[in-house]
Amino acid sequence: AVVSTQSTGDIVSGFSELVKYLARKGYSLSEHLSAEDKCNMDTYAALITGRLEALELYTSWLIEDNYTRVTLPAYTSHTTWPLSSLLPFYKKRQVVRLVASQGEWNDISPEMMLIETKAVATALSHRLSKPGTFFSDPATNKDIITELDCLVYGHLNAIFMTKLPSYRMKRALGLQPRLIEFCKYVEAKHDMRAQRS
Repeated sequence: AVVSTQSTGDIVSGFSELVKYLARKGYSLSEHLSAEDKCNMDTYAALITGRLEALELYTSWLIEDNYTRVTLPAYTSHTTWPLSSLLPFYKKRQVVRLVASQGEWNDISPEMMLIETKAVATALSHRLSKPGTFFSDPATNKDIITELDCLVYGHLNAIFMTKLPSYRMKRALGLQPRLIEFCKYVEAKHDMRAQRS
């Protein structure tokens, strides 16, 4: 994600850089967390921005049915020729490089992608061992929303709400009821009215 501020013209790219930028401006959802909790938050954020994001890109850009029927039309809907031909070509090449940079993913298959997705889902579910958010206030034991909750909710909601022809990832994440409960909890707590498919 790239964010540009109107007032200062600052451009901030990436989740961790955005969190640091907002903290410098006095906005932080995690300032009250202990050093250990902040470390845990960074670890899970890295899991999302490293692994889950790459899996989402693989699902959207490298599974041909998803690419031709959903991703390509959506990606090119705002551009005209020749950009509508060039931009998807370069983006797909970028995704191929990203997937290849994942080390053992050089020749990832849909089955391997499913295994990776299940591993991410299991790790998140274990952290969400009780209904609620990733962290709670030690003094009151009440759930608190942190930047990690926002990041995870954003990715999970996009995965659960996107209708793709071949979406094993959605099914793999849906096998972990805690993840669906987490999304519903965040929506209810913040009065969001998203419709689940």
